[in-house]
Amino acid sequence: MPLPERVFVIVVESVGDRDPEAMPLLSQTDAAGSRRAPAFSSMLLATTFLNQAQQLGHFVKLDYIFPADGSRLPADFPEYQVVLDPSPQAFFRDAPAG
Repeated sequence: MPLPERVFVIVVESVGDRDPEAMPLLSQTDAAGSRRAPAFSSMLLATTFLNQAQQLGHFVKLDYIFPADGSRLPADFPEYQVVLDPSPQAFFRDAPAG
């Protein structure tokens, strides 16, 4: 399924100095080693995801929420497998809370 024209991704705080060439997206690595990153079809869904994740005990070191071109997202972030509008329960299902 193609992504909408505009999506919102969650950029997390990077370790060390900021690299202007790289934006670390919120992601989870699955058992196969793929990095899954959530993207949201609205800013409201992104902020709701973060709020619900925190209520479940998953603290996200948020830097900012970035609007992105959905058609370019796979090319701009090839290291991530983008998941559209996941629930925090589904996204963090294999990660311990806290």
